[in-house]
Amino acid sequence: MIRRIALLLVLAFVGAAEGLHAQRFAVSANLPALLTGTVSVEPSVALTPRTSLHLSLSARSELFRLPAPSGIIRTLYGSAGRIGFSERLRWELLNHAEMASISPALRYWMKGVYNRGFFFSGHTLAMLYRYGGDHYSSAYTEGFLLGAGASAGYSYEIAPHWNLEAEIGLAGVWTQYDRRYSPQHLKDAGQHKFLLLPSRIGLSMTYLF
Repeated sequence: MIRRIALLLVLAFVGAAEGLHAQRFAVSANLPALLTGTVSVEPSVALTPRTSLHLSLSARSELFRLPAPSGIIRTLYGSAGRIGFSERLRWELLNHAEMASISPALRYWMKGVYNRGFFFSGHTLAMLYRYGGDHYSSAYTEGFLLGAGASAGYSYEIAPHWNLEAEIGLAGVWTQYDRRYSPQHLKDAGQHKFLLLPSRIGLSMTYLF
């Protein structure tokens, strides 16, 4: 189902771009995400002088081991009552921190599309994820999430075809997941939860066509 929804969103985005040959479009890359091994690109197209359609695509493979705040993650997933305060501050080097996500967004620009100034955005989010260690990690979870949220940001023109964009936002998400002691040892299956999480956070370099 998620794959079908993602395919329909991509086709809708391409169709919108094909119908707007006279409009500008752009491609962005989230620079801080690259430091975590995440490839994140975002094509966008201007719909009107003040609105644009964006399609953020992100993925991180299992080949990249990632330090993560496992204590905070366990707290979010309902383990707070079983761990002490010091454990909540714990970080672990996770063997698995894989994810793939798609996030369409509609952005409103205060001073015109791709111009210097503030913008506001509404977005949806779908993600498949897995994180944890191979040998009885204190945090191993895999599942998917769906949600929607809002963000705000600022765009700064640094060259005729280059912008630097900063964006921050929140999303309410519903997630279904399995908790495991390790990839081979199931702990709790079919868990679900509603969470309020940071979303679409980044500092992006944008190329304008």
